[in-house]
Amino acid sequence: MSTRSGDIGTAGLKRLAAAAFALGSSSPAHAGAAQPAARLVLADTWGAYRDAYMQADGRVRDPREHDRSTSEGQSYALVRALAMDDAATFEAVRAWTVQNLQGNDPGRLPAWLWGVDATGAWGVLDTMPAADADEWIAWALLGGARQWGRPELREQALALLAELWDRETVVIGGPEGSQRVLLPGPWAMDADVVRLNPSYWLVFAWRDFAAADPAHDWASMVDPGYALLDACRREGRLPPDWCYVRVDTGEVVAPPAGAERDADFGFEAFRVAWTLAADLKWHGEPRARYLLHDFARLADQWRADGRLSAVMGPSGEDRVSYEYQGLYGAMLPAWALVRRARADALWQGELAPTRDVHGWGDAADYYGQNWIWLGYALWQGQMGPAGPA
Repeated sequence: MSTRSGDIGTAGLKRLAAAAFALGSSSPAHAGAAQPAARLVLADTWGAYRDAYMQADGRVRDPREHDRSTSEGQSYALVRALAMDDAATFEAVRAWTVQNLQGNDPGRLPAWLWGVDATGAWGVLDTMPAADADEWIAWALLGGARQWGRPELREQALALLAELWDRETVVIGGPEGSQRVLLPGPWAMDADVVRLNPSYWLVFAWRDFAAADPAHDWASMVDPGYALLDACRREGRLPPDWCYVRVDTGEVVAPPAGAERDADFGFEAFRVAWTLAADLKWHGEPRARYLLHDFARLADQWRADGRLSAVMGPSGEDRVSYEYQGLYGAMLPAWALVRRARADALWQGELAPTRDVHGWGDAADYYGQNWIWLGYALWQGQMGPAGPA
């Protein structure tokens, strides 16, 4: 049984979004420069993160996964170093990534996983790249090129973008014609039904890629990206961790047998709240405001119940009994745009009290540390688009 696909379409979604934008339930919180106290929080927790999760050579360690490193972890460190104007750490992270995940080729998509193998040797454990990390890395490189006047970073970003375009995007059919979509990795390229990850669709970054990389039509992915996200989440439901789409028609279909939980809103999908908030704050995208109302409903649910489950079904029903602070971090900038008071209460009630010497909450959870920090930084106006480099 398939879900709906494209029955609203790009034009219809734009009309609904324009109405939502005009009605806007609140104005953005903390517009402009952050208060000095917020900057101190970001600086202090960035230093704590470096001490707890990073080596001096630029490698980010995941304590929960036997100190392995991922391209995702490296990408978050680049973005955070850029936001903190920490050029030395940025370069250490970039250099380690090139040497160890990219085989000393700055234009090669990085392997996603590095660690110790069965023989005790450290190295690449899986050569496959991951598109979300590749986007974040290219975006951070463009920002670094502009911020520090380093044209070689722009050249590296353009080389990565060419590889990303060729190996991690594909043209699919659809009710409004063929459209290019982002795959989670090259492994998803050859299939009749592709498994897509909506949290990888960094539309705000595609806009910056379009400005910096005229050789590839990144702007052409924006409208299909929003229409497909709307189709994947279905009316009145939360976006899924994974979405299955027919290549020939662009139709969204149900997950295959055994993968039904891919439709849940969990550790992948909560990031959609952050990316939509970024596109609305930085680019004024009304479709982002329309889709953010999914998360306004979560804000109301959190107020009523005093908690959110770390994993929820499509309609917000609990799938697990525990909470996850990384989810709350990603909600901060989203709720600030559609439920301003909820963002303040979330910070004061759920996140600020758990701050410790390593960051927040669980010291083994490097992933959650990143999303709390990134959420707080975007909420407080301490991150912006990469822009032309």
